[in-house]
Amino acid sequence: MGRARAFSMVLTAVVGMSLLAACGSGDRGSTDGRTTITFWNSFTASDRPAVEELVRRFNTSQDKVTVEMNIQPGDVMTDALLPAYKAGKGPTLVALDGGAVAQYVEQKVFQPVDDFSAMSGIDRGVLPKAGMDVVTHDGKVWGVPFAFAPTMLFWNKDLFAAAGVKGPPQTMDDMARAAVALTQAEQKQYGIAIPDREAPPSWAVLLWADGGGIVSEDNPRSIFGTPKSVAAVNRWSSLMRDQGISPIGLNGVEADNLFGAGKAAMLMNGPWVTAGFDKAGIKYGIAPVPRGSEAQMAVAVSTNLHLAADASAVQKSAAYNFMTYWNSVETQTYWSLQTGYPPNRSDVDPSLLAENPTAQAFAQQSNSRFYLGGLVHAGDIHDDVVVPTIQRITNGEGSAGKLMPEASGQIDKLLED
Repeated sequence: MGRARAFSMVLTAVVGMSLLAACGSGDRGSTDGRTTITFWNSFTASDRPAVEELVRRFNTSQDKVTVEMNIQPGDVMTDALLPAYKAGKGPTLVALDGGAVAQYVEQKVFQPVDDFSAMSGIDRGVLPKAGMDVVTHDGKVWGVPFAFAPTMLFWNKDLFAAAGVKGPPQTMDDMARAAVALTQAEQKQYGIAIPDREAPPSWAVLLWADGGGIVSEDNPRSIFGTPKSVAAVNRWSSLMRDQGISPIGLNGVEADNLFGAGKAAMLMNGPWVTAGFDKAGIKYGIAPVPRGSEAQMAVAVSTNLHLAADASAVQKSAAYNFMTYWNSVETQTYWSLQTGYPPNRSDVDPSLLAENPTAQAFAQQSNSRFYLGGLVHAGDIHDDVVVPTIQRITNGEGSAGKLMPEASGQIDKLLED
């Protein structure tokens, strides 16, 4: 997400002040025998109706807890959130992207939820591992899954058939060959759309597949400048520059629009894009990301529920009731059928998702990893180091062999902080 423009900053300030005045965990308690908890999230897109309906169902299904929900654009919510908590007016529950968790834990505005599994009766083992790993810090659990999805490979069936290319590709080698075969420069048709920012990080998938990456998983240190990482970036950046398989410098919206216009034959993304592709009439398939020489790993995209540090014992109990309801088999089945997200629970019978092929497909992608998960400076590493380095390499402004080790040093300094 980019930085807010001046007008957006003014709007954010106004909305933020109204949110501070309107709702917060610090001033909520029991009324008419019901405990009221506040819940902020940024599900403003096609998944909003499902969130609203499920919260409505929860509120009417019992007489002990009322959830007051406030849905806001993501940048508005995140700009208002920390000031609200510092003022004692933050929400009882907030749904946040997994990459943002560490900074809030550092600010001490959340409380751990280690006892949720025991209190809810939901075995942690049925919840998405990548989603749980990203909310675990210093041996404590700071969140519960709200929405989880891996990225997968979307491929245009008509473009593959017209080019006589068998799909979907099973390996990264297959994907590279298909991308070249499906590229038609004179018609501005691209084999694949590879964004470098404001999207689930496709470059991370390409690096992981062949043994590279940005930061090591254990004892975090930069591996962005290692030979395997450099080789992966060299491979795909050369295909972009020399073979024209993807436009250079795409953001996420531009990449989605290319696929949705039938001008890109492949794209790695999540289930939230399917509504637009269906509306555009694209005949597409959904397949696991191809395997590389060392791994077959997708990007995990996780939104999790977090409990305010100042929530009382009564509010915590009420919040756990909602968290348990949200992660029940019944709720997760409805959520998947309505949105295309895979269920948070691995024990949901796949046959229950038959009405939504997207949900069934995404439930089959088992290997995923959170990008820069648990790092306080994740945003700085991605926005200030990884993105500009990839852009310089793909634009031919320097070699991967020189630029990536330099960037790796910058990443290590941020990790030390």
